[in-house]
Amino acid sequence: MKILVHYKSGYKQVFIVPKSMLALEFRNMAKEVGGNIESIEFSLPASRNQTAARIDLRRGIHQLPDKY
Repeated sequence: MKILVHYKSGYKQVFIVPKSMLALEFRNMAKEVGGNIESIEFSLPASRNQTAARIDLRRGIHQLPDKY
């Protein structure tokens, strides 16, 4: 799965991550790579039977809290 991370510094980084990776594990790894995270965008691959509208519904930007 491709994940686009937006950092508070303005830097953006694309990660290719296995679906089995835990979200917390990914968040910690991304923070080590680029610093504080502003937002994370998950892009799921489109299947052949999905329409463009359904694909757009599966993409989104999710804010993560700075601390748990």
